[in-house]
Amino acid sequence: MIHRAQQDKKFVILNDQHEPLASATLISQQGQDRIFELTSTPMCNLQELPAINVLSINSPEFMAWRGRVQGLREDRLYFRADERIDSRLRRHLRIEMAFRSHIYPVKGSGPRLPIVSKDISCGGVAFYSSVPLSVGQTYEIALPCTEPPLLVKIEVLHVLSAEQKLFACQFCDLLPQEEAMIQECIFEYDLHHHGA
Repeated sequence: MIHRAQQDKKFVILNDQHEPLASATLISQQGQDRIFELTSTPMCNLQELPAINVLSINSPEFMAWRGRVQGLREDRLYFRADERIDSRLRRHLRIEMAFRSHIYPVKGSGPRLPIVSKDISCGGVAFYSSVPLSVGQTYEIALPCTEPPLLVKIEVLHVLSAEQKLFACQFCDLLPQEEAMIQECIFEYDLHHHGA
């Protein structure tokens, strides 16, 4: 039986080094076979790769497979899924992304603090702060990279460099829609800035 996918299911295609190669929407699936419509020009010839990874980027229900390209016709990618990919992969894919923003104290009152991000993943963000922060402190961060911008809670996990005031934080209490928006932002940014 052929299952028709909703047209708004967006995916990113990655190589085995987890570098984005293209974006696509799922058109249909039957058993292990999937048909995607490419929504960006691939960064390389996908048919020459021994395997590709396909991950959903805007769905609260994580879908991801590793497999082979069976064929390419115009903007259609014919894919055979050999195995499912663990959802932890999506959370830990980290890319360098610099943006200016602010963090806001969650407990008590205090001024907003300017930050400049270093990198981001679906699990958290690393940034340079204008003042020292302590492990365990919680803040809200404005993420201007998502559409629309999000205000999400973070917790300081590590001091990466006290001298540079560089901190690693994890996102806390994300709604599935917020995580999907962050994930889509990360993959779209990396796809359009890959190799730039």
